[in-house]
Amino acid sequence: MKKILLALVIACAAVLPAFSQSDSTATKPIWDHGDNVAEFTYRNVRIYKVYDYKTAYVVLYEKGGVNVGTVTIPKKWYSKNGAERKLEFRNLSGNLDPYMTIIYKNDEFYKVWLTLPLARTANSVWGVLPTYTEVPNTDAETLEIEF
Repeated sequence: MKKILLALVIACAAVLPAFSQSDSTATKPIWDHGDNVAEFTYRNVRIYKVYDYKTAYVVLYEKGGVNVGTVTIPKKWYSKNGAERKLEFRNLSGNLDPYMTIIYKNDEFYKVWLTLPLARTANSVWGVLPTYTEVPNTDAETLEIEF
């Protein structure tokens, strides 16, 4: 008799929390509390080629997995002080492909990181555009890119 009574109490203790929850938590996802949403997000894309121009870098990147996109990054973004800088370079290590990281703050462009071999050898990802080439957006304030 004691074992049956003890089993009944344990069963009730296990079932009661399921009935005690309110409906408001059942409809709201567990991860959406409003205070844990990050203000920074990022997107990585593979880089095929980076062309050095007198006032900008022209980056050829993978777009949609099969196409090639082009984006212009002004050199003045790198020459600013650390906190205001919109362009950063990282040296690529290992056998990874070069890639570009676009960082957004509250869904607005914040900064771009180029991760690639910094040594400009003959077979590297780096190239040079002729000075007579017309390059658009060399004075841009934000990065417009299509993925």
